[in-house]
Amino acid sequence: MLSAFTYVPILARETIGISELLVTIIVGGYATASFISSYIFGRAGDIYGRRIVIRLGLLLATFSFGLLMVSSSFEVLFFVRVANGFCVGMYPGALAAYAFESKMKMGRFATWGAAGWGLGTLFAGYAAGFNIYYAFLMSTVFLAIAFGSALTLPPMKTEMVKVPWFPIETFKRNASIYLAVFIRHSSAFAVWTLWPLFLYDLGADTLSIAIVQATNAVAQVFFMVTVTDRFDSKKLVAIGLISSAATFAWFTFAHSIIEILPSQLLLGFAWATLYVGALKYVTENNKERSTAAGLLQSMLSLSGVVGPVMAAFIYTIIPGYTPIMFYAVGMSLFAYVIFWWSNRNDEQQPVTRDLETNLL
Repeated sequence: MLSAFTYVPILARETIGISELLVTIIVGGYATASFISSYIFGRAGDIYGRRIVIRLGLLLATFSFGLLMVSSSFEVLFFVRVANGFCVGMYPGALAAYAFESKMKMGRFATWGAAGWGLGTLFAGYAAGFNIYYAFLMSTVFLAIAFGSALTLPPMKTEMVKVPWFPIETFKRNASIYLAVFIRHSSAFAVWTLWPLFLYDLGADTLSIAIVQATNAVAQVFFMVTVTDRFDSKKLVAIGLISSAATFAWFTFAHSIIEILPSQLLLGFAWATLYVGALKYVTENNKERSTAAGLLQSMLSLSGVVGPVMAAFIYTIIPGYTPIMFYAVGMSLFAYVIFWWSNRNDEQQPVTRDLETNLL
C-alpha cells in the first residue's frame, strides 16, 4: 500500500505530465475514499466479525491496486486512486481489534506494518528504476500475499457489540486523541503530498527515494520494538507530537538527500510513539475496539483529505516546500497543547481484554 503511495506522485508528474496542484487532488481523493471506508467498515468489524472485513478489504485492495498498472491519464489515475483508498480503508480497524484480542502488544503489531512498508518500498523503488509501473506491480503482489495470509487467521473469541451508525459516545470518549492525531497528521500530510517530488528535486532517483523511506521504516521498527510497549499511551502520544514538530523543522534545513537521511530516524521515532500511543489509547479504553480503531483510521484518512488542500493552498500563495513544512511544525505543537490540556486531569481505566465472549 505505502510503496504505491510513494511513487504515484512521481508517476503523475514525470510520466503522465500532471501538475503539482492536480497531484494534490489525486492524493485528496484517495484519502477521502479511505476516510469514508474506515468509518463504515470499522463499525462493520464490531458487528459482523473481524476476519470477514479483513479478508474482503485485502481482496478488493489487491484488484484495485492492479489497476494502477493501466493508469495513463489524470482521469483514470484519479478514479483508480479513489478505489484504492476505499479498499485499503476497509480493514485497518478490524485488523487492530483482532490483534489486540489476540493478546498482541500494539507496539509489536505496528512493527510489522513499519517493516512491511520499508521492505515493500525498497522492492518497489528498485522495480521502478526499470519502469515506474513495476512499483505498482510489486504493491499488487504484496497485497495478494497479505490476502492469502488473512485466509489463515483462526476464529477469535470476541464480544458481539451493537454499534449505532453514528457512534457519538465512542467519538466523545476518544475525542482528545482523535483531534490531536487529526491536527498533526493533516499538517504532516500536507508535507507528504509533495514529499516524493521534494526528494526528486533534491536530486534523488527512485531507488534513493526508496532508501529514504526505508530508513524511516527501519527506525519505526526499532523504536516500536524497543520503546513503545514500555510507556503508557498518553506519554507516547505527547512524545510523538513534540518529536514530530522537531522533525518537520529539520526538513527545512536539508539541501540534499544526505542531509535528509538522518531526519528519517527522528521521523521514525516520532511516528512510532504517536501511532502506537494512539492505538493503545483506543484499544485499551473501548469495548467497541474495531469501531474506535476504525474512527482513528478515519481521522488519519481525513487528514489525508485536509493535508493536500492545505498543501495546494500554501503552495499557491508561496510556491515551494519550506512554507508547508513550517506549517507542519506549528500544527504539531498545537496538537500537543490540545492533547495535554484535554488529558491533564483525566484518569481513564483501561477496558480489560478478558471479556465474557461469544464465538463469532
